[in-house]
Amino acid sequence: MRLIRPSIFGVGMVLLVCHCAAQRPSFEVVSIKVNHSGSLNGGMGPRGSRLVGTNVNLNTLLLYAYSTPGGRLLDSQILGEPNWARSERFDIEAKAEGDVRIMPGEQTRAMVRSLLEDSFQLKAHRETRDLPVYNLVLSKSGPRLSADQTPPDQRQTSISVATQGDQLSPLPRGALRMVNGPTTTVLTGTAISVSSLLALLQSKSDRVLIDKTGLTGLLDVQLTFAPDLMIDATPTADSAPSLLMAIQDIGLKLEPAKAPLEVLVIDSVQRPPEN
Repeated sequence: MRLIRPSIFGVGMVLLVCHCAAQRPSFEVVSIKVNHSGSLNGGMGPRGSRLVGTNVNLNTLLLYAYSTPGGRLLDSQILGEPNWARSERFDIEAKAEGDVRIMPGEQTRAMVRSLLEDSFQLKAHRETRDLPVYNLVLSKSGPRLSADQTPPDQRQTSISVATQGDQLSPLPRGALRMVNGPTTTVLTGTAISVSSLLALLQSKSDRVLIDKTGLTGLLDVQLTFAPDLMIDATPTADSAPSLLMAIQDIGLKLEPAKAPLEVLVIDSVQRPPEN
């Protein structure tokens, strides 16, 4: 049996939870306060045995809690969000039972799902629907493969971001670097796997990207494109090409398509109580 004893402190809500065997993963104590700063900046992350969110909205919580292990949930895969899901923001502090450290992963996502169900009265279910995607395919010119196909040192594979004018160190094999400037963004890398490139491209797309290349070889990447964050941004006549166009320089294409994807459907959700 699971007991919840709510106590109210100012505009915050604290839930004390008694943990019993064979129950869903939950935080022992959760505090939620409305953030009235008006700022758009915020974030969430572990601090020892606590998960701390500052100025986060419901959409952020949903994207984290319901992302798949090793994957990502996109805004387009959440249906039925209320109109306050992005505009209203909260400060959240959730403590795990005892002194157990909170680590990113499925256990913490499950605990945030419990937080949403208890504090926001969330009821949701998953469905499969056809949604717009991009298929990553080979172009007619073929991929620009690295002359050296020796697998890079996995300890050096990374994605870094810099600003034009920064002092840059030599880039090791297997690492991608994106240098942002006022009119162009430059993406550089040697001996890059398709999966690493796709991970970067996914961060710039509101559609799921699906690898249809069948490519196992390593790529050399040198791309210059417009700095707009969206992968399919429309460039002006005097601007650099969009990333959608620039990627063809390394023998790849992103083709619009549709595919069955899992979506999260919000049945009902409420603001956490303040009084």
